[in-house]
Amino acid sequence: MKQFLAVVAVVLAAPSFAQTPPIQPKTPDVQIPGKLNFPSPAELAAGKQPLTADEAVAIALKNQPAVGIASGNLQSAKGRTQQAHSEELPALSGNGSYSQTSLFKGASGSNQTGGLYSSSISLDQLLFDFGRTRDSVREAEASEHAFDYILSRTQQTVASNVRQAFYNLTQAIADEANSEANVANRQRQLDEAQARLNSGLGAPGDLVSAKASLASAAISLSTAREVTITSRVLLAQLLGIDPRTPITPAASAETKLDTESDLQRLVEAAMNNRPDIKAAEADVSSAKYGVSFAQKGNLPKISASAGAGARGQTDPLQTEDGTFSINVTWTFADSGFTAGAVKAAKGAEDVARQSLIQVTQQAVADVGQAYLDVQSALQRGDLANVEVANAVEFVRISEGRYTGGIGLFSDVTTAQAGLVGAQHDQTQAQADVQRARARLRTAIGQF
Repeated sequence: MKQFLAVVAVVLAAPSFAQTPPIQPKTPDVQIPGKLNFPSPAELAAGKQPLTADEAVAIALKNQPAVGIASGNLQSAKGRTQQAHSEELPALSGNGSYSQTSLFKGASGSNQTGGLYSSSISLDQLLFDFGRTRDSVREAEASEHAFDYILSRTQQTVASNVRQAFYNLTQAIADEANSEANVANRQRQLDEAQARLNSGLGAPGDLVSAKASLASAAISLSTAREVTITSRVLLAQLLGIDPRTPITPAASAETKLDTESDLQRLVEAAMNNRPDIKAAEADVSSAKYGVSFAQKGNLPKISASAGAGARGQTDPLQTEDGTFSINVTWTFADSGFTAGAVKAAKGAEDVARQSLIQVTQQAVADVGQAYLDVQSALQRGDLANVEVANAVEFVRISEGRYTGGIGLFSDVTTAQAGLVGAQHDQTQAQADVQRARARLRTAIGQF
């Protein structure tokens, strides 16, 4: 009985004792870094409006050097077609001259001089060459069509690359925002750990853990800011503008294709629409005409010529004449030149046919991969939304348990880390859907 009364007396007297001050851990405070400085010239930063994905594509198609190169190649092909076609049309030429002759020896009237005016005009027309010139024209026309399709495919590729970079930037910006929210949450959790330690209810280790988590979040934020700037620079390069331009992406989304869940229809669309397939088909056609052209190298060529001329010593029109002729040119033997040309042309035709097969197979592979990417990204998007909702709730529960004194601080840090990972999965999946749909459009030959 006396022992029980002594214990009660100690308990009742306990509040009168001075409370032991909490032990503050000797760790440095975390300094949150400011935004990275990436200065842009004033003329680039002024008046910039948010840019949609379609607007970015339009800028790139205007400025991207790859498009300019493809356009220049098409222009050259058009010139070669015009040159080939000119062989079928009349050729008109003229000539005029004046010559002065001095006689010094061997003729009467030494040192006599004389002048002679002469002029002529001629018209030449190919009449028949067994279709060799026609084959040359058709070969050039088919090649021109191929370069036209190559230009279209280049434009599609540039557009696809721009869209990929655009959604990379939007994802980077979203990840940066999530990192900023993570830092804010880690700071709030640090404040809670400090308050509990000051009240004597928390452990020093919780405060140290909170500071370490905040430092890690700050590092992630710095990295996210760098990724955003790098993504912005890469997009500007693809647009063909100054990489320092401060691009701000506007809310954008790729249009959902009605056939994006029907692989067979997607493949059929690619076969009908892809410019690289049409370019390969045009190359085959051009190569066939090239073989025909080479095979006719030793056949006769018939042409007609007509001309008129005049000459005179003092009067340029003192004498006048006219001519008309039918010309036949036939090379009977050329020491194997034509045979070699035929071999080379047939080899080029074989290459063109195999290239068509290769391009077709690649198109099917592109469509199949893009189809899978879209379906997978949509699935991940739904799952990521669920993941984020659960992670947010887990953070709320963990923080509540810790504040109420029935949970561990490690539960809070674990829950917060889970939330950061879930948010990254969500932004990744959302951007993946847009990137996959952009690739799918390109795979079937659309902008």
